[in-house]
Amino acid sequence: MHKEWRMPEPTRSKTIQYLVGADKAGSFPKAITDPGHGGKFDKEGNVLPFPGNTFICHIDQSSQFYKALCAFQDALRNSVFAEHYTFLPKPSFHMTIFCGVSGIPLGEDGWPEGMDRASSLDDITSTFSERFASQTNMSGFGMVASGISLPGTVTMRAASDADQSKLSDARHRLQKLTGLFRSDIDTYEFHISLGYLKRWFDQTAIDEAYATAEQLFETHLKDSGVQFLGTLELCAFETMHHFEPVIEG
Repeated sequence: MHKEWRMPEPTRSKTIQYLVGADKAGSFPKAITDPGHGGKFDKEGNVLPFPGNTFICHIDQSSQFYKALCAFQDALRNSVFAEHYTFLPKPSFHMTIFCGVSGIPLGEDGWPEGMDRASSLDDITSTFSERFASQTNMSGFGMVASGISLPGTVTMRAASDADQSKLSDARHRLQKLTGLFRSDIDTYEFHISLGYLKRWFDQTAIDEAYATAEQLFETHLKDSGVQFLGTLELCAFETMHHFEPVIEG
């Protein structure tokens, strides 16, 4: 008998606790603030300035996988739980390989080792670009959609041991290249964000909301197969709605 996909316990329970705000981290999820207070979106879900740079693979818009992601997002957007999310533009869909510097103030998530604190974002991006230009063999990662970590976030895993080694090698090389030493260098969970949580769920609604998202993954993405991601790009951004390629690896 066919078994529907479901996030394993205890991961599911822990995630549900986050979705209802049980950790008391704040009245709103971390990415949601009033304008000028460092968030990515305001409390109505409107995008806010949040500049930075990052190393990502955009999802090929001509692929069936991209169409499946779009269908998943559309279904979630049309669900009764849509009010809990601010959805990202479809052309922005991507998988991050390594996070650069970002935020207001710039670098709140880490500062490149050896770089002057007075450096602007453009200075940092230019330095990263010069270093990245000499890199090779950091594209063509084989990935599989493995589930959801949040209703609007699709988790991705390496399709093979060789792909996992290639991803690990790329992340370690980018860490050295940028001078950004991340504690999650070997544990980072690859994912594709379709939207950001903008308000906590009520405890009474969370089980149905999660079941809905799990069913949407089952319908649209569970059998999507191996996806060979395209070119790794160093991108600059001003908001979470657009990631502009600076240079390709």
